[in-house]
Amino acid sequence: MSSKSWNILMVVLSTVAPDVRVEKEARYLANTGHNVTIIGTNPRGDLPNEEKRDGYTIKRVPSSKKLFFKYFEFWKNVRKLVNKQQFDIVHLHDLNVLPLATRLRKNTKIIIYDSHENFPEQMSETFGFPALWGYSIVERYYLKRVHGVITAGITYSENLKKKYKTDSIWIANYPSTVDINLAHKKEIPKDYQTGQKFRVVHFGVMYSNLGYDKTVEAVKLLSQNLKPSEIQFLIMGSGASLEPMKELIEENNLSEYFKVTGWMDYHEALSIMRSCDIGLILFQPGKNNFLRIPNRLYEFCSAGVPFIGSNFEGLRRSVVNREELGILINPTSPREIADAILTVYNDKEKLNKMKKIASDAYKEQFNWESEIPKIEQKYLESFSKLKKN
Repeated sequence: MSSKSWNILMVVLSTVAPDVRVEKEARYLANTGHNVTIIGTNPRGDLPNEEKRDGYTIKRVPSSKKLFFKYFEFWKNVRKLVNKQQFDIVHLHDLNVLPLATRLRKNTKIIIYDSHENFPEQMSETFGFPALWGYSIVERYYLKRVHGVITAGITYSENLKKKYKTDSIWIANYPSTVDINLAHKKEIPKDYQTGQKFRVVHFGVMYSNLGYDKTVEAVKLLSQNLKPSEIQFLIMGSGASLEPMKELIEENNLSEYFKVTGWMDYHEALSIMRSCDIGLILFQPGKNNFLRIPNRLYEFCSAGVPFIGSNFEGLRRSVVNREELGILINPTSPREIADAILTVYNDKEKLNKMKKIASDAYKEQFNWESEIPKIEQKYLESFSKLKKN
């Protein structure tokens, strides 16, 4: 089969508005000559049921159920939409759609599982051991029904190997130069041109296990040494913990130290990030967080922003041979966070060196274009195994 003529169906339990990893994969495959369709969900009914984007098609199915029941509803609606259509490849994104490996088996030649997270471990951080046990059973069962496995990082691949003896390749979720170039063409808004202010940034979804309370406590310590006119903490993103964080900021009379934007357009956020000096990646202890590969690390690097982050395996493994682009600390200690910020604040030579290392890391390694060709290699490998069997 020609690697230039695949009919590919991707399925993801999200609105794709946006879903950056899925969109980047689809855009690459469409640009290399493949026919790509993504099926996502439309929970509020306010998105198009079908749209064209960057050479691929997005189709959305209704979604009204809550919690666990939404999985069954989504699987049913996907199966109904696909009906008897035939594809060369069905590419399933994350464990919550993996059971479609059996439901769509007659609609495709090969099925690929793309694991974005250690899903059972992630769910266990909210629902405890029963979730780890239950989701692991599901993952183990359906992994035997796919032809190839992709993950978003080396620690995820190693975890699947350890738990299930499953081989996989990993495609790191680096930012695309297409997105970075679009972002960097935008002028940084005047509101973010802070002159001599030192800027610390958090970017992305804000959950409780990302240390929002530790950030506020660290700022309280820093307020003993630095004035609001000297340092600013920029919080770009949304999430369940954003409102509790804002309340904690007000309770501690620290509002002058923070600028909280809420959700922002991806390209606008990447553009504004260029005005920042250091980024925070404060994963808190947890089964998934210990191994988690932080996308925001690579997005920081695209803007030449070094990081202060959790001294956990996932983050350590992400910066092997480039350790100087960040400072690893105990993320549960506000004092360590504050001291690390003061270190780079007071040592401009060290900070400038770290910024250059971050920028070079993006240009030389941490970009999507150097990573994504692995996806076609995995497809070809899966077709090859199918023929042998």
